[in-house]
Amino acid sequence: MYMAFIKTRKKITYTLRESVYSDKKLIHRNLFDLGPCPGAWINYPGGNAWYVDPNLENIVSKASKNFDPDGLEELFWPWVRQDIRQAVEAFRSRSGSPRSPGLTKAQKETISHLTHDFDKRRSHFLKFANMDQGPLSNMPAVLFKNLQKKSRDEIEQWFMAREKKLRAQNLKSYVYTIFDLQSFFQGFMAKQMPHVMDQDKVETFFLKEICRINKDLFGLTSHLDDYLIRYLIMFFDNEYADTILLDEMERAFRFRHRSFNHPPPKAFSAGKARTLFHISKEELKNLNKRSLTRIYRKLARKHHPDRGGSHDKFVEINNAYQILLEKIK
Repeated sequence: MYMAFIKTRKKITYTLRESVYSDKKLIHRNLFDLGPCPGAWINYPGGNAWYVDPNLENIVSKASKNFDPDGLEELFWPWVRQDIRQAVEAFRSRSGSPRSPGLTKAQKETISHLTHDFDKRRSHFLKFANMDQGPLSNMPAVLFKNLQKKSRDEIEQWFMAREKKLRAQNLKSYVYTIFDLQSFFQGFMAKQMPHVMDQDKVETFFLKEICRINKDLFGLTSHLDDYLIRYLIMFFDNEYADTILLDEMERAFRFRHRSFNHPPPKAFSAGKARTLFHISKEELKNLNKRSLTRIYRKLARKHHPDRGGSHDKFVEINNAYQILLEKIK
């Protein structure tokens, strides 16, 4: 049993659902519509006590094939009054369920086999926030343990709840990683610096992959499933997080060539920065961060020292980029 969060243009509602087998396939079915506020179904008899409304528990127990009163109570815990949660949280932590035994080799292989690659990449990023995930076969099966014996709807609700903890600056990198867009490019920067890739190509590959996942997981080709629409929003409504990787590469290059006496960087003017980027003052006024980054990406790839470019030119481009970013802000 799980609580599904459903948002439409007109309202937000919560529904109790459960995953059940139908023709050897896991599907979901509704048990009870809780309305916009699950907390309305919690009773407070006094003190720090609380319990789920008995009428609701009675209805759900009759509708569910695998009713668990403790599991139902756990679903409502986030909506318990804050003062009560603070008072009993320590007790709940001490009296939690015992640690489950480790997975056997056979169990790990089964879990890994049954878990879709898209779910693996999502689980890995949400756990480690690492864009360079390595081979899927090396991912620990324990990351996917909670995804077993769940319908696709329950799995998506599980991911939605955990994605709420992602910071805004990580959303686009998250989508870039879970759709494995780095696999369409060569070089280590594809795994570390998605913003220096050709964004027109990145967007093309993203749309291709989201359509493929839509068909593989949801069996749809005529329209995009509602659960995947959130990734369109994450990708197109956000920017990549700022990275210090270029600065680290610059420092590493200087360290490798530390026997040379490089001239100190000269003071930069906005005019010189615009000249380096081949844009006029008027053009700069109409640029946003994404457009500026696209220009920067091309220049950085062309003049990077590890690609045969000039070190001094590379440093100038980075300094100019920071100056122009400030102008845009």
